[in-house]
Amino acid sequence: MDYKIIKIDKKNYPVRFGMAAMMTFTKLTNKGLNDLQTMGDNMNIEEALALCYAGLKQGARKAGQSFDLTLEEVGDLFDADQNGFIEIMAAFSEAYEVEAEPGNAKGDKKSPKK
Repeated sequence: MDYKIIKIDKKNYPVRFGMAAMMTFTKLTNKGLNDLQTMGDNMNIEEALALCYAGLKQGARKAGQSFDLTLEEVGDLFDADQNGFIEIMAAFSEAYEVEAEPGNAKGDKKSPKK
């Protein structure tokens, strides 16, 4: 399973942040690839909802489920359950969190200490 289940307003939703989610996000926001590196800086509510939408859409795809929510309906989910928004944003952070060590250009996980 390469998605995370997040409960929002008493319903479980699969969430996935990979390249397909980033493609969905850039299409929705007209952001470029270079913009993704700094998207956490001054993210507005429309961008935050677009990011959540992208993760929910791609999570549903990976789970083999249909996805028919609009961007506005995703916002409505978070009106009913703000913790769901927090959890999805945390899932995004976890998906792109890298413990890099000096000289590790690929950003691979840090080597275990010996």
